[in-house]
Amino acid sequence: MYERKILGLAEAEKAVKAMVEEASKGGRPMSIAVLDPWGILISFVRMDGAGPLTARMAMNKAYTAASFGMDTRMFFGWLKQADKDIAWYDDHRLTAVYGGVVIRDKDGIPVAAIGTSGRTQEEDEELALVGKKALEGVV
Repeated sequence: MYERKILGLAEAEKAVKAMVEEASKGGRPMSIAVLDPWGILISFVRMDGAGPLTARMAMNKAYTAASFGMDTRMFFGWLKQADKDIAWYDDHRLTAVYGGVVIRDKDGIPVAAIGTSGRTQEEDEELALVGKKALEGVV
């Protein structure tokens, strides 16, 4: 039998709460998605005023991080190094834009992924890392 830990709703919402608090301090409104290791949505929020594209991008960033088990920043570098085009994977949800972060348990196993969108890719990534930090000691 195969068993795998995944982030629960309570943990996902803890990360989302931390990210919303941070994002509310200033700047543009954002969308935040937390997905399980298979790329299925656990928790999502689109802040008031965040555009519709931010919702899709947040989910796609988390989906990419979950699918490859690496942050989207790392995925971008891997694509360049491997001289691969993202279209080769034939998956319209994949993106190499920063802002997708993998969440791992204490054994290094991916249990979730966070994706954020609404600001520059560097700012999106910083916010996703706020969510990841909120889960330290929990996963």
